[in-house]
Amino acid sequence: MKKIVTALVLYTLLVTGCGKSDISKTYKQSEQDGILITYYKMNDGTWKCEDTIYPFRLELDGRMPNAEADSYYVVLTDNEKLTFEDVSKSLYSSSFEDIKIMESSIIVEMK
Repeated sequence: MKKIVTALVLYTLLVTGCGKSDISKTYKQSEQDGILITYYKMNDGTWKCEDTIYPFRLELDGRMPNAEADSYYVVLTDNEKLTFEDVSKSLYSSSFEDIKIMESSIIVEMK
């Protein structure tokens, strides 16, 4: 009986472990490349970070107030209308409204 249970467990692990991955590309955390957290492009075109699926990956660039150089963000989000200004304000503003706009978003790259 013990052998049957062991064989069944091994078979289950083998079948589960051999499944096709849904990940198309991995973006590994890298300080050098400005990647803040590991995230993934999925085969269905969505994006995944920390077990959350996002439909959009936005590349946003611009200049923050009083900055000497441009900034660049990559944001995974549910809000395709998110702007550079929205993301920037969420970082430096103390206003709840400015912070709230990033509620369903995560900054995954910053340069």
